[in-house]
Amino acid sequence: MIYRAHLLSPASPARLEDIPDGGLMVDGAGRILAAAPFAALQRLHPGEPVQDLRPAWILPGLVDLHAHLPQYSAVALDGLELLPWLENHIFPLEAGFADPEAAVPAARLFFAHQLAWGTTTSVAYLTVHQEAADRAFREAEACGIRAILGKVMMDRHCPDALREDTAASLAQSAELCETWHGRDGGRLGYAFTPRFAPVCSMDLMAGLSREAEKHGAWIQTHLSENLDEIARVRELFPEARDYTDVYARAGMLGPRTLLGHCIHLSEGERAVLREAGATLVHCPRSNAFIKSGIMPLRQWLAEGHRVGLASDVGGGPSLDLWGEMAAACDQSKQRWAERRAQLRRLEALDLDADARGRVAEALGLHAHAPITPVEAFHLATLGGARALGLERTIGSLEPGKDADFIVLDPRAADPLADRAVLRPEEVLSRCIYRSTPGMVQAAYVRGRRVHGR
Repeated sequence: MIYRAHLLSPASPARLEDIPDGGLMVDGAGRILAAAPFAALQRLHPGEPVQDLRPAWILPGLVDLHAHLPQYSAVALDGLELLPWLENHIFPLEAGFADPEAAVPAARLFFAHQLAWGTTTSVAYLTVHQEAADRAFREAEACGIRAILGKVMMDRHCPDALREDTAASLAQSAELCETWHGRDGGRLGYAFTPRFAPVCSMDLMAGLSREAEKHGAWIQTHLSENLDEIARVRELFPEARDYTDVYARAGMLGPRTLLGHCIHLSEGERAVLREAGATLVHCPRSNAFIKSGIMPLRQWLAEGHRVGLASDVGGGPSLDLWGEMAAACDQSKQRWAERRAQLRRLEALDLDADARGRVAEALGLHAHAPITPVEAFHLATLGGARALGLERTIGSLEPGKDADFIVLDPRAADPLADRAVLRPEEVLSRCIYRSTPGMVQAAYVRGRRVHGR
C-alpha cells in the first residue's frame, strides 16, 4: 500500500524532513519500504494500491515514555505535593487493582485515549498486582498499541495493601517478563518497575537489576522529582552519596533505564547518569502540577544526556503528548526569561565582571536558549525511540522501520482552516500549542490501523 499525504518526520533535533506531496509505501509485514515524493513512487510501482489521505499529513507516532495506567481516573486532583498526593489519592486507587478485572476497563480506556492523541508507543507503570498486570498486557495486545509495561514493585514504607514480599515481587515480575517481553515480534516489552527508592529495599532493587539484565528488559523508576522525596532517600540510604548513587549501587543504571522527572540533579549525579547512558524522562505538566519544579531541559540536552518526553498521567492532566510538547517549550521559555531577569539584576550590583561571573555560575543563572517546537517534536518521536534503543525500528518515517505512524489533520488546530498551507514548522507549532482531540484522524502500528476510521 502507498499512503499519499504530506509527510513530516524528524531528521535531527532541529530539522524536519518535509515532503509536501509524499508517498509512504508499506509492505505486508508492516514495514516502511519508501518515504518519497508520490509521483516518483507511482512511476516505480505503478501497480501498487494507493490510499489518498490528502489534505491530511502523515507523521511518525508519538512515544510516551512514562505514564501510570492505573492512575488515569485520578487526573487533575490538585492541591498536594508528591508524597501526600501518593498517600491520599494514588495508593488507595491502586489498591483496587487487587481485583484483576479492574485492570480491563482501565487499560482499554487508557490505550484507546493514547492512540486517539497519536501515541503509538506506550511505556507505563501498572500496580503491584501480577494478575492485573497480565490483564493490562492482554488489552495492549488486543488493541495493537506498541507497549512496554511493568508491574510496580514495593516492599517497604508503603500501605499494607500494596506492600510485597521481596522474593515474591521478584518472582512475579520475572514471570510476567518471561510471558510478555518480546511478544508479537517485539511489539510488547517488559520493564522492571520499582516505584522509587523510598519504597524499595536494596535487596529488591539489586534483584530486579539482575533479572532485567538476564532478560534484556528495561528498568523504569523515578529520580529526583521532589525535594521532600530526595530528603527521604537521604534518610533511608545514609551510605549512598546521593539519590542517583542508590540506583547505581543496586546496578540499576544503564542504557535501558528510564528515569522519570530528574529535576534536581547535582553535577556528580549527572556525570554518573551520562556515563551509564540512562534516559532522563521529562514530564513537564506533571512537574508543575505536583509543584516539583522545572527540569532544566536545555542544560541537560547540552550536557549530552538522553532525554525523552512523557505525560506522567495521573500527575499529568491528560494523555495528550502534544500538550506536553507545548509545556516543555513554555517551561524552557519561562526558565530562560527568569534567568535573564536575574542576570540583569546581578549586572546592576556593584561587582566587577569576575565576581558577577562567579555569582552567576554559583546560582546557575546562565540563560540557556528555549526549546523550540521542532525540538519538542523530536523528543516525542525519534528522541523517545532512541531512549528505548528502538531508533532503528520507530520514531521517524524511514525505509526499514516499522510503519508506526499517525494521520493528522492540522486544520483542526488552525483558527483559519481554509487558508493556504503554512510552512511545516508553523503547522507543527500550531498543532503543539492548539492540540484538539479531533486532530489525529488515525494511528497505525506496524501498518495496522489501531485508531480511527
